Amino acid sequence: MTTAGKKGFVYVAAYPIAIIMLVFWAVMTFAFSGPGWVHLFLSLGLFILIWRIVAGGTWDAWSRYVAKRDSGQKSK
Repeated sequence: MTTAGKKGFVYVAAYPIAIIMLVFWAVMTFAFSGPGWVHLFLSLGLFILIWRIVAGGTWDAWSRYVAKRDSGQKSK
């Protein structure tokens, strides 16, 4: 998998990953009185969610960026 492919996967999967982490944190915290390390999922889930919102854009904008970047690398 190319670097663009990996970044594209993270771009697409950011929302589901963030939601899964936040749900896991909520279940572990409120249902089972989870240990302190469980709160890492809260921090990471919120970070990923905020990062994806700030990164914004659509898949079309991302694919145009990757195509332009990759074409510039091939010409060198």
